[in-house]
Amino acid sequence: MTKFFVAGVESGSERAETAYKNLRERSLVSVGSDAKPHRIFSLDCRLDGNDCQVEVGKPLPGGGDVVVAILDHGREEPYVVYTDHGLGPATRITRPVYAVDDFS
Repeated sequence: MTKFFVAGVESGSERAETAYKNLRERSLVSVGSDAKPHRIFSLDCRLDGNDCQVEVGKPLPGGGDVVVAILDHGREEPYVVYTDHGLGPATRITRPVYAVDDFS
């Protein structure tokens, strides 16, 4: 398992925790429900009609920006993928998702 990090922020720092907290708050406003507490490292899923893996720290498949965080808002909502430190629009990945790997 991979130790938790927010892409682009020093691992294990208070800044990483603050950045993650800010993304969760932004996501709450956007989606309308709290994100689940587990911290997601990667998803095996279908995005834009293709099977792929979305992973924190790597570009979004198809040449997108680097994934900063992946949040789960519950089984009735899509996963929310943030790039560019959450400044741009989030990508939503609808269910079903084939596999979810959490950070350690």
